[in-house]
Amino acid sequence: MTEENRRLDDKFALRLPKALKEQIAAQAMLNNRSTNAEMVARLEASLVPDFTKPADWEMGELRQEIDGLKGQIAAINKKLGM
Repeated sequence: MTEENRRLDDKFALRLPKALKEQIAAQAMLNNRSTNAEMVARLEASLVPDFTKPADWEMGELRQEIDGLKGQIAAINKKLGM
């Protein structure tokens, strides 16, 4: 949660199914944050696109990561004589 969000006084009543509220609370505990902060973080992650990167940035980044891993595997196989 950003510093700006912490200062906002806007409140929003939301009815949740009990099971969902319990799941969010459990995840919040795992992430060391309040239930509210957990919900805000999840909403932000799902709604805020990163317009600073080209649309295909993620695919390019994944391709680079895969290529790097392939190189590491090849080096290991070479050491093992495979």
